[in-house]
Amino acid sequence: MVLEPDLDTEWSFDLGAGLAPWSWSGPPDVTQLKRTRTPKVKAKSRHVPVHAYSLTTGTHLHLESGLEHDLVRELDRRPDVTWLVAQPCKLILPAKRRSRRLEHTPDLLSRHEDGAVRLWDVRPSARQDQDFRLKVRLTEEACAEVGWRHEVFAGMSQVRRINLMWLHAYRRPWPWYPASLRLIREYLEGEGTIGDALDLDAGGGHVISAMWHGIWSGQVETDLDLPFRRTTRIVMREPGPVRP
Repeated sequence: MVLEPDLDTEWSFDLGAGLAPWSWSGPPDVTQLKRTRTPKVKAKSRHVPVHAYSLTTGTHLHLESGLEHDLVRELDRRPDVTWLVAQPCKLILPAKRRSRRLEHTPDLLSRHEDGAVRLWDVRPSARQDQDFRLKVRLTEEACAEVGWRHEVFAGMSQVRRINLMWLHAYRRPWPWYPASLRLIREYLEGEGTIGDALDLDAGGGHVISAMWHGIWSGQVETDLDLPFRRTTRIVMREPGPVRP
């Protein structure tokens, strides 16, 4: 007989049949999770929901804000991230507000290559009030109880955000990318500048688009917190599979 763990937090997931409590006799299959709420726009709303396409999942994620979209852009390019879910669960936390237990829906779930699962709460530092910090602390404790992790995303530098938005246009792989990246690697002997790579293009844009895709996928390393310029240093990683 499998005993249910004695948890302080009540968890609920939607695996396709509606939101239902989860006993934690084992973790849910995160690839089957549906979002537990639908973002809505109201008059004077601070957030604008967006459908963001994820190459990791091959689906659209219904996000609640531009800041969540920033986090997805960051995670979606990482080869160690194997799945993403927006509004993945509802928690009833061991604290009370107006004599009712505190409910909380994390903004995002990410599963990683090593099997780790993270819940993310997304909010700018200036808006992380006492109520939010309480939810964060209790959610961290709830995740620790079940072997998951919790993180808060407060944003990134403006330069990094703009760079990722630029690279977003070069996410999808094309048939010429492996050969073009090999060309860059050979001529630069593993290291050079963005300008060096741009000069290798014969006019069709094949090498240029491959370079940007390489930066997005991590096959070409550079500092994303610095503006892209011709003098920006790039380092070619050893060739790996092009992400589908």
